[in-house]
Amino acid sequence: MSKKSPIYSSHENQIYLLDSKIEINEQLSADIYHMVLNCPEIAATAKPGQFIHIRCSDGLSPLLRRPISIAMADIDTGTIEIIYRVVGEGTKILARKKKGETLDIMGPLGKGFPIPEGIKFPAIVGGGIGVAPLLFLAKAINTANKRETAGIIFAGFSSDDETFGTFFMEDCGFKLEICTDDGSRGYKGFPTDLLEKYINDRKIENDTASVNSSKEIIGPMSPHVEIKAGGKNAIDIIYACGPKPLLAKVKSIAAGAGIPACLSLEERMACGVGACLGCAVKSAEGGYMKVCKDGPVFEASQVEI
Repeated sequence: MSKKSPIYSSHENQIYLLDSKIEINEQLSADIYHMVLNCPEIAATAKPGQFIHIRCSDGLSPLLRRPISIAMADIDTGTIEIIYRVVGEGTKILARKKKGETLDIMGPLGKGFPIPEGIKFPAIVGGGIGVAPLLFLAKAINTANKRETAGIIFAGFSSDDETFGTFFMEDCGFKLEICTDDGSRGYKGFPTDLLEKYINDRKIENDTASVNSSKEIIGPMSPHVEIKAGGKNAIDIIYACGPKPLLAKVKSIAAGAGIPACLSLEERMACGVGACLGCAVKSAEGGYMKVCKDGPVFEASQVEI
């Protein structure tokens, strides 16, 4: 079997196993790196929120592949981009890779973020390295909406030194709110603080402006969730990726405000295709769901966090 042949295909997705040449592997901050890979097959089919599974070494250690979100895909150049943090042996090996070397990768994997027709003002919430896949999402929303203001992004980082992608997010038409743990840039605190304040402020404005008006239903995101139009710049859907406490807080805020939310979960995984159950999370309806195959993006109401 050719290594560039799909190893799995369905009506929705094809998964490729291939050797991909590294075009760029650059250090963005102390332990964050940006890599560009040439792989036209994956670039042509990848969706925001999906990931690739990388074999970091030709040897037996580390044994397992590393799942890393796709931060960008470009059909014209045939490239995908990843932004990763060095946290263990596998990512240490990745950081030492040079331009021209090849990586054994599998992808695109998982289910990505849905972008329903008719969304008017989405909010994107990201924390740390979880901001990476949201860059691809911001570009896709901008492309789909073709509006002057695409929505609002609340992005949180440890410090100003670890920020990335900020100019890109603004170029995609999003109003950008930055926060840092140490206050070295933007608001000192968490992006969920800013999300909650924004929703509360807009609720007061909209309640005052349209006490007797009802929201217009503009389309379903799934059989379970309806997207509703609110007042000007009222959030009609929330997307989030980041640490589990951030996702839990976003789920709580969204539920309290009656806004649908899509969360991208991160879990350790072995196979990446739903066979080993190593990444199972509790389903809200009982039982378990697999992050690699059923996710990594879930409607917030689907999973327990």
